[in-house]
Amino acid sequence: MARTIPHIGFMIPLGMISIIAAIFAYSANADSTLTIPVPEKAAKDKKITLSLRIPPNTEPITKNETPAKLSSKRSMIVWYSDPSPKLPNTDECIKIMETFNKKGWIKSYSAQAVVKMRPVDKYHAIRVLEAIVDGVLELAQSPNLTRAIRKCNLTTSDIEDLRRMIQRFSAELVMFGANPKNIDKDLLMLQERFKTARMGILKVIKVEGGEDGGTVIHLNVD
Repeated sequence: MARTIPHIGFMIPLGMISIIAAIFAYSANADSTLTIPVPEKAAKDKKITLSLRIPPNTEPITKNETPAKLSSKRSMIVWYSDPSPKLPNTDECIKIMETFNKKGWIKSYSAQAVVKMRPVDKYHAIRVLEAIVDGVLELAQSPNLTRAIRKCNLTTSDIEDLRRMIQRFSAELVMFGANPKNIDKDLLMLQERFKTARMGILKVIKVEGGEDGGTVIHLNVD
């Protein structure tokens, strides 16, 4: 039985293709694939010659792509260049805290230390204001609010000062988990009760001796 030997002209191109395929099979990895389109007419012809030149020191071509922006991965961190701001020594907030401290409305020793500290940390001062407001609003829960208001040493001006500070530091109070709108609403209600509860009350503002040996009492009417 005679063996059929392929034509030598067919063997040479086929050998070249095999060598090239072996080179790329050895050097190719998962992300480097070489695809050469061949026309159908040329694919039918057994005599196909391919020429490839691989220059030395070749480097893969990298393409810089902009990473996709994911809304769910956005950072919620807010950077503050001054994480511990201080209040000026002449700040109104410090004067208000000192007034309430003198009247005995700051109970804890740590809060009293903050009031006396210089300079005063802004966030510590806001915490002290929160404690003052909590103590003042406890007054509104008294069974006899009118009597409690008449006996306490606060004035409508003191309540107004607290409301002004709550509005000033509303953003920080929200950060601490408080609700500035509700606090101001409660303070406003208490302020109106102060006005009505003390209407017509006589206050002794001064006592002195008269020229005839008597006593003169100076009164103030709200």
